[in-house]
Amino acid sequence: MTAAAALRPAQNYITPETEFGPARINYWQGVDVTVNARTRQGLTLQGGTTTGRAIVDVCATVVKIDSPDPRNCRSVDPIETTFRGLASYTLPKIGILVSATLRSQPPFQIVGTAAPGANTGAAPSGTTPAGAYFNVPNSKVLELLGRLPPGGVATGTTTVALLDQGNRMYGDSRRNQIDMRFAKVFRFSGRRADVGVDLNNLLNANYATAYELQYNYSAPNGGTWNNPTTILPPRFARLNFTLNF
Repeated sequence: MTAAAALRPAQNYITPETEFGPARINYWQGVDVTVNARTRQGLTLQGGTTTGRAIVDVCATVVKIDSPDPRNCRSVDPIETTFRGLASYTLPKIGILVSATLRSQPPFQIVGTAAPGANTGAAPSGTTPAGAYFNVPNSKVLELLGRLPPGGVATGTTTVALLDQGNRMYGDSRRNQIDMRFAKVFRFSGRRADVGVDLNNLLNANYATAYELQYNYSAPNGGTWNNPTTILPPRFARLNFTLNF
């Protein structure tokens, strides 16, 4: 794009993508397995796994619509597996309910981010759980390109994504969590009441749930980018009372 072209306002033309070629490919490949069991002794078991990957391919139209650059027009996620399980048992005679749930999920993918906040310095929205971007001063853009970015001002910034489908980053480990419940069951007049305690995050897992999004352009190694900003709440107990009628 020339400097003169960069000064021209955008002229939007909205039309179905299929006018420029075949429809994009967007699907998920995988297998779900769920098993349920309930014994005569009152033990309930449930478990399952999900294994698969997502595939998105816009190569047939991307160079005609969005960009002359066809790189990363096909996104194939790695095959990942999630486990989940539940067990529940009421001890006979004494009426004590014991239950537990288990979740084991793949590490977070630290994704690249589009630039809806370009020239504003605003953090891109909708990033889960973390993005990779930095706000490049437009003075630096002017130095490299010989012009300001479209709609940019000399004192502003331009948001640039750092990661794409060919350059992926992930969190440190799988996300495993176990929760348990112990409750005394009372029955009276056709009703049931459970009085007990919930133990959340029994193993006190501390994996990150959110990360610093912005890569600091002027700080070594991006400053605090990709540092965890929140982690899973620590192990805690909660008293509960449930009445069924």
